[in-house]
Amino acid sequence: MEIRRLFGQLLEAVGYIHDRLIIHRDLKMGNVLLDDNHDIKIADFGLSVQLKNTTEERDTMCGTPNYISPEVVNKQP
Repeated sequence: MEIRRLFGQLLEAVGYIHDRLIIHRDLKMGNVLLDDNHDIKIADFGLSVQLKNTTEERDTMCGTPNYISPEVVNKQP
């Protein structure tokens, strides 16, 4: 059940930053850390952006090439 706990923490962390209109833009396993209690911490916000409102969109292609979604590569929403 450890994976369920960790995945739940990851979802909670992503929800937390999205509630604050922050998009990480480089979320991958290398940027998900574990602390001494084996709790998840999201790292490397170097490519992140904070939107001004919920309707704002970004179309900048950034992130780790092997992790970029086909939608982003094809410039689709």
